[in-house]
Amino acid sequence: MTEDESVEKGDEFERYVADLFDESYFTIVQWSTDIMRKHDKFVESDTAPDLVMRYEPKDEMFCVECKFRSALYDDKLDWSNPQQLERYQDYAIEKRLPFFVVIGLGGDPSYPERMFCIPLEEARYPALFPSVFERFERDPEKNFFWKNGLLR
Repeated sequence: MTEDESVEKGDEFERYVADLFDESYFTIVQWSTDIMRKHDKFVESDTAPDLVMRYEPKDEMFCVECKFRSALYDDKLDWSNPQQLERYQDYAIEKRLPFFVVIGLGGDPSYPERMFCIPLEEARYPALFPSVFERFERDPEKNFFWKNGLLR
């Protein structure tokens, strides 16, 4: 797969995830654009998560990083690299916001076969074993639900 195809799949999956947030309850505070894809300069805002969301009824904000993977690699879910993971952890600490990694696995980015919504503190490594990520599996067709600081 070319880098352009990979970027396209990532963008498609981000749109899919964003559409699972009911606009009656959630607003998108920030949607990063990943400007670094267009050139090789470091852009600080690209270190932000894909989405910063607000749950309107309680005015609670949280972050969502979206990743689509076609398949497991060596029986693990390879979702990040060490530098990205560290940036996400730093961002969550600095902003004091709950941070979730939403991963689509298999199928199409606009209709994944499986989906996981993993709190960042549970996604401690760039590649996760099924014993970790499968605990956070969710129906990829259902809207997201926010309760007591957890995204499901």
